[in-house]
Amino acid sequence: MPVRRPRRIFLSQIPNQERQGGMGRTVVAGVIGAMFGAFVVLLGLPSDLFGRVPSPSGNVTSEASGVAVVDGDTLRLRDAVIRLQGVEAPPRGRVCRRADGAQFDCGAAAVAALADLVRGRTVICHMAGRDGAGFTQGRCEAGETDLNRRLVSEGWARARADVPAFSEEEARARSEQRGLWRAGAAF
Repeated sequence: MPVRRPRRIFLSQIPNQERQGGMGRTVVAGVIGAMFGAFVVLLGLPSDLFGRVPSPSGNVTSEASGVAVVDGDTLRLRDAVIRLQGVEAPPRGRVCRRADGAQFDCGAAAVAALADLVRGRTVICHMAGRDGAGFTQGRCEAGETDLNRRLVSEGWARARADVPAFSEEEARARSEQRGLWRAGAAF
């Protein structure tokens, strides 16, 4: 028995192919228009609307109990995470080689050196804005010790270009083979 298709009572005057093509063009035009409108609106908004915050300034102080070493060049003072300005220490897990070929975790060595410098001391960090990656940076002191300078001068970190005075400290630490530079270690 043949299957009968139901009869359509109302037929459009526009053929089916033309009706679908026109609908697709309308949707595309609407999407393009909405995107253009969103772009125009975004251009008119304040530039600091999407997460940009003003550069931090002032000082952050923490007693010894509120200080934590995050990395060889990063401290947490209470709720503030601060990178030491002008300092670049190897990250945890970085393998370095001594001149004799022996390997060691120089990132863990830098963390231990920073931890020794802050242990049991009140730490004060003088905010100096943000670094290129957007992290808060500052010059920090533990007691009378300038942590930024001391890490570089003892050979536990490299000097970054934003503090030229530290490059002299790094050169001296290299020549005297202190910290990570001892026995010709490279990081």
